[in-house]
Amino acid sequence: MATTQTSQPQHWFSPLDLLTRRLRVAVEPTPLAAATAVERGPAAVRTYAFATVDYPGAAWSFLADTNGTTAVGYFFMDPHSSSVATAFTFKGGVYRVLTVPNATMSFALGINTAGTIVGTYEDAAGKRRGFKNSGATFTDIAYPRAVDTQAIGINDAGKIVGTYTDAANVQHGFLFSGATYTTIDFPHATGTTITGINAHDDIVGGYPDANGARGFVRKAAVFTPVDFPLTKFTIAWSINDAGDVAGYYYDANGIDHGFVFSGGAFSAVDVAGARGTQLMRIKNSGQVTGACAVALGGEQGIIGQ
Repeated sequence: MATTQTSQPQHWFSPLDLLTRRLRVAVEPTPLAAATAVERGPAAVRTYAFATVDYPGAAWSFLADTNGTTAVGYFFMDPHSSSVATAFTFKGGVYRVLTVPNATMSFALGINTAGTIVGTYEDAAGKRRGFKNSGATFTDIAYPRAVDTQAIGINDAGKIVGTYTDAANVQHGFLFSGATYTTIDFPHATGTTITGINAHDDIVGGYPDANGARGFVRKAAVFTPVDFPLTKFTIAWSINDAGDVAGYYYDANGIDHGFVFSGGAFSAVDVAGARGTQLMRIKNSGQVTGACAVALGGEQGIIGQ
């Protein structure tokens, strides 16, 4: 397969580390009305009605994406460990494990309108690979000569984005289109991860700085930082076709909050009664997916409109 490359960054945290970490939570739940969340900040106020999507019996569930018919995510059964994750699908009220061949741990992270699913798995030797699933067919996504690869997002044209680590332990973002892998790195950053792509091939992701991490949008090869105001850690996970971005940030107390960036303005998104919120996708309809930490312990997948 052909490859192209844009720059040479160095090392930072792995997206898999973000996927296996528990949400950072507040001591007390937020005082908002049940079953809703308020998007507040410089943008116009919106109210989301949230529903939970929890794999039966799981201690933690995360809802990564939906195409309006099928939702995908991952869960953990052990409330005291994040060592074993399992990918799942949710369609027509039915939960199913997504059995990724040779996986000891798996994450379903993206789905397009055709129903093609992408994600990441780890095998018995501890090697991480991306995967693409269409119907009954699974295909590995593995950047050439990389130590590990994680596929994180997919658009309706089937273009896949994610991250890989090279032999020097340097982390890079990538785009996989057709049969070609292309490295995409934030200029002068010490590492890059890419998490989402829309129909216009606009890309979102993150990179580290001296204080934490910053999100970014890349449009027509131009990078623009996306940083929630007055915070040190922002992760941009998704961009829809209108250019709206969703993700999450840590506040000054290290608590997770979701955000939407739309029309040049940020808004925080917190699930009512939750002690922490993360958003992972924003769809063209404005629907959002993610997870929240509940007051009694554990984490729930969420979908909101």
